[in-house]
Amino acid sequence: MHHKKRLGQNFLIDRNVIEKIIKHIGLSKEDYVLEIGPGDGALTKYITVLVNSLTIIEKDTNLINELSLIVEDPKKLKIYNQDVLKFNFSSIKTKIRIIGNLPYNISTEIIFKLCNLKNVTDMHFMLQKEVVDRITSKPDSKVYGRLSVMAQTYFDTKKLFDVSENVFIPRPKVKSSFIRFIPKSRVFDNLKHEMCFFDIVKSAFETRRKMIRSSLNNYLSEKDFANIGIDSKSRAENLTVENYLSISRYVKEI
Repeated sequence: MHHKKRLGQNFLIDRNVIEKIIKHIGLSKEDYVLEIGPGDGALTKYITVLVNSLTIIEKDTNLINELSLIVEDPKKLKIYNQDVLKFNFSSIKTKIRIIGNLPYNISTEIIFKLCNLKNVTDMHFMLQKEVVDRITSKPDSKVYGRLSVMAQTYFDTKKLFDVSENVFIPRPKVKSSFIRFIPKSRVFDNLKHEMCFFDIVKSAFETRRKMIRSSLNNYLSEKDFANIGIDSKSRAENLTVENYLSISRYVKEI
């Protein structure tokens, strides 16, 4: 099969790893599953046996015909031949479980897009190990950043296991990890709080080497930091998710 480097294609070929993934996800017939970037269908052929409804999003037109042949009952499968970053997830009105071996070149963008969906039961992704380490990192860590804060605000995250680069074709230059995301309920007070949170986190990490009294000076004064109970000499990576929620809650009331 021809692999397109520009689409970040690395196809999973190891049956043991595939079965391990399926076991960790724990699918049932009633699940509505959406698979992102199925590639040559290595996971798809296992998923379709276990569920009654499967939707897949695949950008590579050359793969669509092969994918459509994987399912014996065509009523089970719905295929979208499009860029996942342009897909309207909210168009699916039922609860969905999202699965994917995400293209590593756009995986962070995909996760940001999925953050505030309201119809997700859980998500399981194969990602670059470095990205998973960033997602699950704690404050005061060098890899703790905007992705860490956003992911941990919207989801309970757990790295399930690491994956060798030898189980893919073509073989990537990096190790991978399989991770679970479970959405948190009622994180924000309202939409205004959520929008403030987005802006605050983005501004803080755009100049992460500066103290937050500098990076957030468009939002807060020294007195405001004192009122919230946060040290203005802190840097973006020193603040917890709760700190960012408190700051944005305060700003929305100003």
